[in-house]
Amino acid sequence: MIRRTLALVLAAGLLAACSTPDDPVAAPGRPAEPAAPPLGTNGAAVPELHWAPCQQKFQCATATVPVSYRDPRGPALRLAVIRLPATDPARRAGAVFVNFGGPGTDGVSQLRHFGERYPAELRARFDLISFDPRGVGGSSPISCPGLGAGAGPGGSPLRPDQRDAFYAASAAPGKACAAGSGALLNHLSTANVARDLDLLRQAVGEPVLNYLGYSYGTYLGATYANLFPDKVRAMTLDGTLDLVANSTGGPGQQGLPVDVRANTAGAQAAELDAFFDACVRAGPRCAFAAGDPRQKFADLVARLSQGSAGGTTLPALLKTVDSALHQAGRWTRLGETLNALYGAARPQGAAAARPPLLDPYLPTHSTGFLAVQCVDSDNPREPADFDRLAPAEARRVPYFGLAALYNMAQCIGWPAHDEDRYLGPWNRTRPNPVLIVNSRFDPATPLHNAEATARQLGNATVLTVDGFGHTSLNVPSACASAAMAQYFATLAVPAAGTTCAADAAPFS
Repeated sequence: MIRRTLALVLAAGLLAACSTPDDPVAAPGRPAEPAAPPLGTNGAAVPELHWAPCQQKFQCATATVPVSYRDPRGPALRLAVIRLPATDPARRAGAVFVNFGGPGTDGVSQLRHFGERYPAELRARFDLISFDPRGVGGSSPISCPGLGAGAGPGGSPLRPDQRDAFYAASAAPGKACAAGSGALLNHLSTANVARDLDLLRQAVGEPVLNYLGYSYGTYLGATYANLFPDKVRAMTLDGTLDLVANSTGGPGQQGLPVDVRANTAGAQAAELDAFFDACVRAGPRCAFAAGDPRQKFADLVARLSQGSAGGTTLPALLKTVDSALHQAGRWTRLGETLNALYGAARPQGAAAARPPLLDPYLPTHSTGFLAVQCVDSDNPREPADFDRLAPAEARRVPYFGLAALYNMAQCIGWPAHDEDRYLGPWNRTRPNPVLIVNSRFDPATPLHNAEATARQLGNATVLTVDGFGHTSLNVPSACASAAMAQYFATLAVPAAGTTCAADAAPFS
């Protein structure tokens, strides 16, 4: 396996969204706050931020942080940082750091996209700050040469003649990233991003952290809250991962892949059932409403299990469904798609034959996602471990079980290990409660994950949005937004059991 020196990797990869030099440098700046905790930043220097206008009302800067917090004065990398200043400086109460999920999502472009959509009162009193996490976007991105766009597994692990090709293709991203990024891959855990976040907090002069994290960003927030528990003022986690499931799994679950431990397939199945029910209630507003939508869908899946029909394959259909479950605004189009395909395939009665599902939808991930998830989470290490689970998962959750099972197959043999990742405990004492927001039907971060995380954190309150989709970015709720803004301003959390309506209903 070819590896470059870290210095060469960083010199080739330093490209910030907001103007950065091209070479790695030793971290300059004023001394960090004294008495860093043992799991903290280990005396790393606080970066100096020089803000400059970068787009309309936004300001950008770069921050220099250590590659390894075990060697805080050694090789460094640069982070791309963005800020949307508070609109009422006279009433400014601080800054809120925002992470938009992933892993592998860049925060700079996402804050530009979403920043001015936040409630006016929150925007008036707080700067909104985000950054591209290390290894992503403008923050010393990893290099994985030779991979085509969207490169992912080829073939199906359920077909004997395609199994080897599937696992070989699954391993290709790891091999490419090791060749192009070398030792940098060993320092991309969420815990190191959390350490970067603490240096950024200090760099903007905030004595304590206000934080809003979506999806994977909830794992980053919870990691920070346990590495730096005395530095957390207010933390909102929106669309929450189960912390134990995402790291190692609880007793008896350690040998399962991450999404099987989190039971995301069960959440997808529950939301698909909700789609069918809403479709029937919508009547003519849902094109797939006539007859029995559940039976029609079962027949359609069975027909496509035997080969393509209507110009569509089974993996393509299940991918379309998966996408629609993330946002109820897509349900009208999903009904139209299913109805048109049903008419073209004419699958009536196909489910009675019970054909095996040999070509499931197999999710693929960006290299930025894999570089974090594959070091953060324990997963089965051998192809046989995945294959052994396939029959039971296919039976347990039809349509979705196999996708959740093979979701992390690209982590098999991942050529990196971050010895500084964080695996708990998750309940370190913090001065203020954490606010958790979650949709009642979320296909990626199920409500039961949010409830589990509330128990794991020990001082968290769950606010449930009665809606369908992944995070409040996809399930807007004025009620939930107001509760978040109130929490950041006053630290008051809603009463236990509080629910908020979504702003729009499906098929409306």
